[in-house]
Amino acid sequence: MTDAAPQEVLRRPKLVMALKMAVTSGRRLAQRKRAMTLRARGIDIADSVSIFGRMAVSRVPGSSITLRRGVVLNSAMTRNTLEARGPLVLKTISPGAGIEIGEDSGLTSVTISASSWITIGQRVLVGAGVLITDSDHHVVAADPVELRRHSGLPTPAARNRVVIEDDVFIGARAIVLKGVTIGRGSVIGAGSVVASNVPPGVIAAGNPCRVIATLKDFPV
Repeated sequence: MTDAAPQEVLRRPKLVMALKMAVTSGRRLAQRKRAMTLRARGIDIADSVSIFGRMAVSRVPGSSITLRRGVVLNSAMTRNTLEARGPLVLKTISPGAGIEIGEDSGLTSVTISASSWITIGQRVLVGAGVLITDSDHHVVAADPVELRRHSGLPTPAARNRVVIEDDVFIGARAIVLKGVTIGRGSVIGAGSVVASNVPPGVIAAGNPCRVIATLKDFPV
């Protein structure tokens, strides 16, 4: 074996390390650019927010979208153990509406549409394909019903606000409807339709979503 061979072997770990550092630096730069783009569109985004994959953001004038420290927004299949379904969507549809996502929460391919206000607490996990909205998006009780198609959006109301408290886990493809509060630490089963409040510390599932167990009863 020549003297050059050991030197080449010694250089390889350094090369691999340099490549890893270059990739990491590139990713950080890409994250900063995405954050700058969102800020330019009026989004209040913390420096440590991470975005992977596609994202669609729509904010009407006079509304707000806030992403707190450590939030992870994902629509990349490689970063989810189950699936990632299309872009992550954050949308306000009325002046005065707001979306606020708390520290260290993680969301995958979620659609959130706010007419009034949607609050997601800290350390919340929201699975792929979940839909969260505080509006019916059409006037339900139009009179006559033939006018429903052209009646516009329902009037925003504080009673329709959605609150998802700290440490909640919402399973894939669940739907959370207007006026709902999901209590701290609760788990919502995949595919559930949440149309009424869920208390803290429980497991709830189904259509309509109902409490099926407490976290204390659930085997680890």
